[in-house]
Amino acid sequence: MSKLVRFGSRKTGRRGANKRQKLEMRRVQRRDMVRGLGRMGWKRLFTLLVVLAVIGAVSYGARMGLRAYQSGRILTINRLEVTGNHYWESSQLLERAGLEVVSKIPVTMRSAREVLRKLPGIQSVDIHASFDGNVRIEIHEESVLAMRRSGGEWKGLTPSGVWMALRETEEDLPVIDGDGGKDVPALAHFLAGARSDHPQLFSSFSQIAVRGSDEADVYWRDGRFMARIDYVNNPLNSLEFLQALTKAEQASWPSGSTVDLRVEGYAYVR
Repeated sequence: MSKLVRFGSRKTGRRGANKRQKLEMRRVQRRDMVRGLGRMGWKRLFTLLVVLAVIGAVSYGARMGLRAYQSGRILTINRLEVTGNHYWESSQLLERAGLEVVSKIPVTMRSAREVLRKLPGIQSVDIHASFDGNVRIEIHEESVLAMRRSGGEWKGLTPSGVWMALRETEEDLPVIDGDGGKDVPALAHFLAGARSDHPQLFSSFSQIAVRGSDEADVYWRDGRFMARIDYVNNPLNSLEFLQALTKAEQASWPSGSTVDLRVEGYAYVR
């Protein structure tokens, strides 16, 4: 006698049991995950998400930057701008720094800053470079006390005692004959003190002829007299004495007089 076996109903039963088991496992996993997040704390979870977001953004930016660099769109100078330079010519600064359009930024920026900082009369340099290739160089120069012509070019004497390039002459500055003597820093110190303490006298300085290591003749713009001073030893005291003297006696001096102030406290007019 044959026996009928119903395989379909058994398969259906096993399939339903397996499904229920899988659902139960997923429910347990979700429960464990929620409990784990609770133990971790929402603040830590937020921090983790932020860190992951930052890492993703940096990675994306790096990939895009690499592609842009390979195509020549960044880290290559496309535009150069120099600001803050009143005395130095922009073309001279760029030439000294070795910067030009299409040069690579990573190779030249640091060395360019160091080169420019060492130039006479440059106090500080700031270089700002953007990913699109725009480079702005901000220059901070010293002031200029006097000027002289050397090698067909005008140069200015700074308070630190160095000669810096001038893009053009400055009409309100005195002109120094020759190279300014051996003790240029002392001459710069005298002129800086005169400009600070006796601005009216300083504005009348027209020409300065250095006679020796510590003596100079200062010619007045109106041509009425010339002052011979010792610009190393107490020169500002001599200018203070000269200021009082001109108020009291200048009207009686013949035009083109020489006022010798090399001996402190005395003035010889001839």
